[in-house]
Amino acid sequence: MKEAELRKHADCSVCGRPIGASGLPLFWTVRLERWGLDVGAMARQDGLAALLGGSSRLAQVMGTNADMATRIGDPVVATVCETCAPKPVSVYELGLRED
Repeated sequence: MKEAELRKHADCSVCGRPIGASGLPLFWTVRLERWGLDVGAMARQDGLAALLGGSSRLAQVMGTNADMATRIGDPVVATVCETCAPKPVSVYELGLRED
């Protein structure tokens, strides 16, 4: 990781302190992506499987290979220091934090 990228991860997304404040020169980066299911595409695929005798494998081959889920928004990369790593943290808390 180059200096410019390291500067983006200088502060913990959980506690807000610098990543080296714990005394350990270690930190985590966590990539968060939010996805939404396409219920219509799932119903069509399930219907095709039912039409083919309940074979989801055959429906995968015969189907249109449509996307079953769509990413909502841009991915978020959160930084977590070693002190905060074992703490239970909400995905919402990490995803909504402004860096």
